[in-house]
Parts: sequence; structure tokens; C-alpha cells
Amino acid sequence: MTTLLVALLLASGPTSIDARYRIELGGEVVGFARLVLACQASACQGSWESGLRAPIEAGGGIQARHIDFEVDGDKMAREVRVQAEADGRVRRARSGRGPVPASLAELLLSTAQDGQERCLRVRDEESGAEGQACARRRGAWLSGAVLGEPIRFRAAPGEAPAEVVLPAQKTRFVADAAADLPARPPRLFGGVAATTERWPSHMCGVEVDRESPPAPSWVPRFSPGGASCRDSTARYLRVVARRGVEGRHAVGVAFDGERFVWHEWAEVRAGGAWVPVDPSFGQWPAAGPRFTLGHYEDGDLAGRALAGRRILACWARGTNL
Repeated sequence: MTTLLVALLLASGPTSIDARYRIELGGEVVGFARLVLACQASACQGSWESGLRAPIEAGGGIQARHIDFEVDGDKMAREVRVQAEADGRVRRARSGRGPVPASLAELLLSTAQDGQERCLRVRDEESGAEGQACARRRGAWLSGAVLGEPIRFRAAPGEAPAEVVLPAQKTRFVADAAADLPARPPRLFGGVAATTERWPSHMCGVEVDRESPPAPSWVPRFSPGGASCRDSTARYLRVVARRGVEGRHAVGVAFDGERFVWHEWAEVRAGGAWVPVDPSFGQWPAAGPRFTLGHYEDGDLAGRALAGRRILACWARGTNL
């Protein structure tokens, strides 16, 4: 597949692609993305960058990601470098020879002819997870999945997509040369995940969390403040880590005393179990009802990405959860 891509791009000499996209989530503009690719001889060099403004419920901060890669004519990436910034922290990752970056999947799959399905092996740039990317063309549109994520996109053969849709996440990328970060944080989730008329026993495929045992006396009890529950949890975990306490992030839906809200809290290791604590609500242990959709430790990029996908998939179902 990569050999075919290089051949297509080099058909009339050195060729380049520079495509910019408007990113929409649930119909709200949340940021931009840009794909740049230049091919010469038997290799292509390129980059993928994105800028997202977090929703107002998550503090409204800016998250940025920049990926540089080099792909040869043997269906392989030679090198991939990633830098991601969020919550005032920078994460870097680097990988050597392996499957092509997932950010190139749509461009590569677009070479399929009408009625034809193409597949290739790709690698997530940050987590390093590898898997299949497949799509079948029906006219101008192709449908399939990339690393298990359903996807639809519109693209001419061998060209950058004009539109990409991730239906499970209500996310859309639309070609737009003027795309940029929104001036104000979008309000996406509305803060409410379900009403309290009847407390549910399940939400988005998970059962309500079991009541936690009391937190040991040595578990730090303080509320560090912050612009959002996400920021407060991150600050809390940084402090407890310096005290030698193992902790991780938990995300999902929690009852704040009046309604169910999208939320993030912490979990600390106590013996052989994880005890939930909520620095935003001032709860040690965290009180219910709440539904944990995912958790991850600092540095666990795959776990962080999975938790994010679960939140988006849950939100995409609407408020009747």
C-alpha cells in the first residue's frame, strides 16, 4: 500500500500534500488539524499536527499534538516522533521502524477502487499499539475501521480526505483552509449525563461502582483546587506521588449532590486494591453513585486514549443513558 502511495505521488515528480481540517465534536468546532506530506525518490516525509480546545466542562485548556514521520516504499515507517501538550505538561514519544502511522491511514486507504476493500497495518503514534486499518469504497465515500475505531471518509483516490467522520465519537474532520482554535471553549456535554428521577444501575455498559471501603488514615486528604475536576485530580496525583503514594486517574460519571455530571477523580493504591478519592468533591473515599468508564496512570498513553474514547462513545449516546 505504501509503495502504491509513493508511486501515485511521484507519478509527475516530487509531490506534496498540505491539507488543513476543521475539527467538530457533536457539531461544535473544537480545533484544527493539518496533514503535510512531501515525497521524493522512494520515501515520504510528513507531519500531522492538531490543536484542540477542551470543552468548558474540562477547563477549556488547549491541547496540542505534533507528529513527524518518515515512510519508505516498503510499507514501513522509518521513524515517528510525537510531542503532545496538555494540562501544562509535555509528553514525548519516539518509535523506529514499524507499521505506518495511523494518521496516514485514510490517505493510504483512499487508493481503493469502487467496490474494493483495502487493508494495511498501522501503528498508533503515541501508544505504539499496532493493528489493522481497512476501508471499502462506495463511490466518493469509504467506510471501515482504523485500530478498531469505526470510520467513514470522503476522498479521491490517492488524495487527502475532504471529510472524515468518527461516528462513535460524533467527531468530524472537514477540509477548511481557515480552520483554527475556537476563540472560546465549547460547551459540549452540558454537564448532565442523566437525571436523578431514577438512579440507574447501569450507564454506558458499566454497572454502578460498588461502595468503597473507608480510605486508610494515611491517604492524603486535601483539595488542591484547579480550573476543573481534571486539573484538580492531576494536581492531587502529583502531590501524592511525591509522598510515595501510587495513584491513577479515573473518569466517568458521578453524582455531585444534585445531578449526574461528567467527572474525573483519583484512585490510590491501598494494599491490593484501588480506593477512589475525589479531591474536587472533597471525598475520601469518593461517594456514589458513580460509574467509572476508564482509568489510567500517568504515562499510560494507551490507557488514557482508551478512557477518552469511552467517554466520547458514552456521550455520543445522548443524555438518555
